[in-house]
Amino acid sequence: MSDKEILKVFGVCIQRIRTPIMQLPMGDGAGNFQGIPENGQGVPFAQPFPMLASSGWIHNRSPRISESNAGRVMLWFYLMVNIGGFMNVATSYSEKYVGWWLAFVLPLILYLSLPLLLWFMQKRLRLLPPGGSDLTNVFRVLGICFKRRGFFKIFKRHRGFFEAAKPSNIALSSHHIEVPWNDAFIDDVKRAFQGTGIFMFFPIQSINDNGLGGAQSALTIMLKTNGVPNDVISNINPFAIIIAVPILNYGLYPLLRKLGIHFGSVARITLGLFMAAIAGLGYTLLNYYAYKTGPCGHYGSSATCVDADDVSLVSNITIWFTAIPVGIGGVSELFVNVPAFDISYSMAPKNMRGLVSGMNLFSSAVAYAFGLAFSGLIKDPYLTWDFAGPTIVGFVAAPLFWWIYRDLDKQEYRLTENGDYQLRIKQEREDAMAREIANSGDSVDGKKVMKDEETLPAKEVHA
Repeated sequence: MSDKEILKVFGVCIQRIRTPIMQLPMGDGAGNFQGIPENGQGVPFAQPFPMLASSGWIHNRSPRISESNAGRVMLWFYLMVNIGGFMNVATSYSEKYVGWWLAFVLPLILYLSLPLLLWFMQKRLRLLPPGGSDLTNVFRVLGICFKRRGFFKIFKRHRGFFEAAKPSNIALSSHHIEVPWNDAFIDDVKRAFQGTGIFMFFPIQSINDNGLGGAQSALTIMLKTNGVPNDVISNINPFAIIIAVPILNYGLYPLLRKLGIHFGSVARITLGLFMAAIAGLGYTLLNYYAYKTGPCGHYGSSATCVDADDVSLVSNITIWFTAIPVGIGGVSELFVNVPAFDISYSMAPKNMRGLVSGMNLFSSAVAYAFGLAFSGLIKDPYLTWDFAGPTIVGFVAAPLFWWIYRDLDKQEYRLTENGDYQLRIKQEREDAMAREIANSGDSVDGKKVMKDEETLPAKEVHA
């Protein structure tokens, strides 16, 4: 077959698979960022209960109980996601020893069962009607704040950047405008921006967890496999998560609560960033010694590293050593991604929880974009630095993250209680109009008739 015919066949194959390639990430993204709010809605948040204080009986909402309930539910959600991811072990062996058809049929069977599962769970879930989106109001809030506070104050802590958009402050200013929100909504927007700012640190965790671009795959090419498919090693990641979730839910976190230690979201994410950097260090050392002990030196993953029979020449290091950084990276996700799910739900306005959850998942797309941007460097002889560079950034990012967001762990865990603020504002304005009419001595109906007459043309009023 000529090169022209090969390119033609390749082009036809790309045309046929591009639609499913685009549909898969769209469906995965839509399901994940809607699944997080749906799980949050079912969390049994603590109800107020009476406590005896020096001033008498008070009602306490117990934010620690609410936080622990949310974290527990999000951990189980992440466990279910990775049980599905662990199916790659079966598909990898199916592809190697049976054929590609079985590797595609196995996940198809799982997908076909989902409509029945959703139908079965429909009456067992807490389903809320769509509430619209506050995104338009958020852009209006930013416009007011930029105009009245300036651009650079958004990056300064404790400078009250968002205070300028509060209706109470707008009423006191010389430029009074009507806005369709209340002060509590501005506080929610501020917390949402704090949460999305946290997500900026997540791409470096994802890169250290999975390697920059295809660097992890290039590393496994240089190691001795003994018949094990290369794809199986990457499944140590979901396996480690499946093992670690029950340990955290039934062991570590209850023990810390019993000892009175508050292991908040920021502290957990900081630990996760450190663990991901340690995983990156493991990849770096493995690649260094694979280069050092391999027969082809710093070109161990190149296509030229083969013997006379076109069989790849590899290092004596077994591929199972990569299970160590892969497992550490998997556990780091429990300390980074799971608190992020909680933050994206608890710190977002009620009608923006899906969007903020999507911003969290967008950090993974940023990590893949970095992989594409540096794809020209992900090759021999640069692979050691492909791992070492993100590792160094990860060790710097972890303490920097804690320093920037350490105050959030001191704040009381709470969900927004602002709810349908638009309806309350409308009702408050109608009540104020009714009081104004009552004070003027006119009836509401009479005032309405006068207002209607004012809007008619003059000849119709005097007809």
